[in-house]
Amino acid sequence: MVKRVYLSPSNQTANTYSYGNTTEAVQCGRIAEYCRKALLRSGVEVMVGQYDTMANRCAASDKFNANLHVPIHTNGCNGVASGTRIFCFSSDKDSAGYKAAKAVFDVLAPFTPGESENIKEYPGLFEVRTPKAPTVYIEVDFHDVPAVAKWIIENAEGIGEKIAEGLCDALDVAYKEPDTNSADIPADAADRHPYTRCPPRCCGPAPQALPPHGQSYGKS
Repeated sequence: MVKRVYLSPSNQTANTYSYGNTTEAVQCGRIAEYCRKALLRSGVEVMVGQYDTMANRCAASDKFNANLHVPIHTNGCNGVASGTRIFCFSSDKDSAGYKAAKAVFDVLAPFTPGESENIKEYPGLFEVRTPKAPTVYIEVDFHDVPAVAKWIIENAEGIGEKIAEGLCDALDVAYKEPDTNSADIPADAADRHPYTRCPPRCCGPAPQALPPHGQSYGKS
């Protein structure tokens, strides 16, 4: 059976990077596009939603029958802390959400430059508690550390590939290595294409009706 992933990159245009005159929304859009291409290459169907409400994105994820719901963010704190953080619904190591989070963490965390890294349950986050699919909520690293912000910008493709590799492992799908001749996605791509695109078979108009705000669904 074909597996499906809903990618939900940050739309936080006000979260500016400490390097590169860019934002969290722009860079997470780039990362999601690289991840989308890697997943498609590996046989996983993908839908990407970015510039819409969280409620609409969760509803779209449910309608898409996603196996995993994956928000992609970068973090900010005190200009010093750095490392990968991943949130899931439960810290139960036998739960589907924790297993998927760990599969991504195991390949992404060693790749990122920071060392303050962990997986935490965070059921209070809307995109963790609301989708029907288990959520792997990714905070790649900290964009308020200039050296790390620069690293994120320069390694968007590698980040997207690592996320895809971990998701494939979680879905029991063989990850296909990238073509070394693949084209780069410009650092301002999300500025020029405000809606991250996905294959026509996975796309449709954004849902018009919002589900009840704050409604929780059963999660594993």
